[in-house]
Amino acid sequence: MLTYPDFLKPTDIEVFSLENTTIAIPKCIIAFEKWSGSPIKNTFGGKPVVCVNNQPMFAELAIMTYFISEGWDSRWIETYGKSNKEPIYLSNWKDDKYKNQEHTPIRNERILKLLNGIAIHNDNSFSGCWDVLAWHNENIIFAESKRTKKDKIRQTQVNWLNAGLKSGLNSNNFLVIQWDLE
Repeated sequence: MLTYPDFLKPTDIEVFSLENTTIAIPKCIIAFEKWSGSPIKNTFGGKPVVCVNNQPMFAELAIMTYFISEGWDSRWIETYGKSNKEPIYLSNWKDDKYKNQEHTPIRNERILKLLNGIAIHNDNSFSGCWDVLAWHNENIIFAESKRTKKDKIRQTQVNWLNAGLKSGLNSNNFLVIQWDLE
């Protein structure tokens, strides 16, 4: 049975329309504490900075941190500037430009095979890959971070979801995380 980190337990659903059908994806609604310490200089285009464990981070890294704190492996998957190429896998953010961030490869062959299989079903593209990938034993979750009233699901993310379902995943392998600042 799939379990979620305590802070990320679904309390709602997000309905997606896919190729003549609809699917309900688990959704959690959370509030992050706003970072009030020294400002981060490189905010990746003005991303809000949240506070988790007295550390500044973006929502994607906060979500990843909650998975890791409960024994999961996890990465923030970023496709920005990568077109159809393999994304960069992040496990932290240096206060530096995006091009200088450190790629933290995924070493789990099963997870890499899954990612590549989804990309094949997604027109040989990682475009739209959901923000955070977490895995623990047999559990796999793609989490998409959306700030309340600021972000919305894009078609490329719907396409990634559809490709994931074609690759053998089900609705419980996806989690929409709607968040805001406290």
